[in-house]
Amino acid sequence: MAGKRGRSRGATWWAAVLAGALGLAGCGKPEPRPAAAVRGVVTYQGVPLAGGMVVFAPCREKGTVGKSVSATVATDGGFRLAVEGADAVVPGWYRVALADPPGVFTEAAGYPRFPAALRRPDKSGLEREVVAGKDNVFVFQVEVPTGP
Repeated sequence: MAGKRGRSRGATWWAAVLAGALGLAGCGKPEPRPAAAVRGVVTYQGVPLAGGMVVFAPCREKGTVGKSVSATVATDGGFRLAVEGADAVVPGWYRVALADPPGVFTEAAGYPRFPAALRRPDKSGLEREVVAGKDNVFVFQVEVPTGP
């Protein structure tokens, strides 16, 4: 009988050690990463892409998780990414998509066709790293050759 009680105390001791270790490790929950501010400028053929859209989609292959973040490009070509009104982009790698505003940069207006691949983060070829504690400023200059 004394042997059973000894084993029981030993198991209880190991359970307490394991519980303490898990508590110190945070029970497997990752620590939240500080948010970062992201802003920049987008031009198309040297003109601000006013009314266009910028989308930053997390690059899961490089370990970034979360939701895509988007912004409308202002009349001066500037954009600022925000989540619920706050500069709160999760640091990490993002694939970037750019979209022109409908009906503005048309061939009838003298512009070459906006590259369709740029509208999709997985096809654009644009990637940027958002770093916590840094002023993340990105400039996108879209230039499409015209004429022969």
